[in-house]
Amino acid sequence: MELGQYYNSNQKRFASVFDADWKVALGKCREHIIWKLKQKTLFGAHTGANLGTDPIDYYLELAYSKLVEGEWEWKNEYSLSEQMIRIVNSHTSKEVKRIKTKKAESFKIIYEDIESQFYEIEEDEAMDIEEMKVYEKNVQVIDEAVKGDINLEILWDALKEGKKRVEIAGLLDMQPKQFDKLKEKLIKKVKDFKSGSS
Repeated sequence: MELGQYYNSNQKRFASVFDADWKVALGKCREHIIWKLKQKTLFGAHTGANLGTDPIDYYLELAYSKLVEGEWEWKNEYSLSEQMIRIVNSHTSKEVKRIKTKKAESFKIIYEDIESQFYEIEEDEAMDIEEMKVYEKNVQVIDEAVKGDINLEILWDALKEGKKRVEIAGLLDMQPKQFDKLKEKLIKKVKDFKSGSS
């Protein structure tokens, strides 16, 4: 096993980590991975066929090994579970960038209808090629518009996952009014981005 540059510093922190701490951290990390990969393990970058094993186990083992072997630095400001989740988030993003695929579910972006979570699921028939191109373009526009704003990135990811208002508000630790303002900010950000790029 080749040890990473952060092995020694990480080991010093592991000295104060007990089995119960690992159990809690691994449990939280597993829950995060399940949420992160919801509806993304049937097609594309996070399939078992692509990863060679169960996606949940793959990313959980990856987060654990990267930390224990010192490839990732365990920074002081993060708890064990937070650091593992940061590793998972980084590597799931890298995997998506490495393998670009179409989403398992087709949906259309709708700017006018906030309460419908910006999209409608096409349940009865598949999108044709032109519709898919429009969909992909809209998704790319929003991806670019929210880039750099952590709250908007989380909101957009949650909307794509199909999460509802209450779930997302809880995820962001926000009150409903704050959440509604964030939705308005997202819409404005997208419109401004489209205006600036047109």
